[in-house]
Amino acid sequence: MKYAILLFALLTFSLGTNAQDAATNATAKPRKIGWFLTPEYSSMFLNDHIGNAVGFSMGIKLFKDHLKIGYYNYGRSGPINPHTINTPLPAGMTYKGKSSIDLRADHGAFGLMLAPAWRFSNVEFDIPVYIGSFGAGFYLAGDDRKTPDGRRVSAWENELFEGKDAAFAGMFEVGVRALIPTKINGVQWGVGVHYLTIQDWSTYANPSGDFYKNKFRASFFVNFGSK
Repeated sequence: MKYAILLFALLTFSLGTNAQDAATNATAKPRKIGWFLTPEYSSMFLNDHIGNAVGFSMGIKLFKDHLKIGYYNYGRSGPINPHTINTPLPAGMTYKGKSSIDLRADHGAFGLMLAPAWRFSNVEFDIPVYIGSFGAGFYLAGDDRKTPDGRRVSAWENELFEGKDAAFAGMFEVGVRALIPTKINGVQWGVGVHYLTIQDWSTYANPSGDFYKNKFRASFFVNFGSK
């Protein structure tokens, strides 16, 4: 949270500097700090299906826009991921008379973004590197969220999966993106491909930890930023 607050402060400072530069016009010096805000949608290529995620990155641009430094956050939620994973329950345990249940998966990723950038003609390319934390797990869906005794569904999930319904791990991701200008000044649309790896993440439904490990994802985004 403190990093997000710091970045917002830097963005505010940069916006104010850019506005002042525009007011003074030709006499203004070239800006030293720029800003960017990039909401995105992405598709992750998992073992047997495509997982969908939404997120954003934001931060500052340095060295004449050749380096972006910022914060990233993206995640997968159930409403946009209807795929279910059938999971057998521990021996001797049942839920609503069933010895296996269909689960949905979710995850959240956040941390530091570093992205060297350059231009060919009017198209910008960057190499975003994400370093941070990754939390993911599996949860009951549909009618199974109506627990048989009225207890919170999270209590049942912890009990059914022996406290291993979710886990956290460190993550590293690297990608390549193309940012294409639009007719609106300071707005670009773009696409990218990313490679994600996480270590030591394991849950009851995925004890091998390979559900998200060493996976590719494609991103589609709109970039807002200083010019």
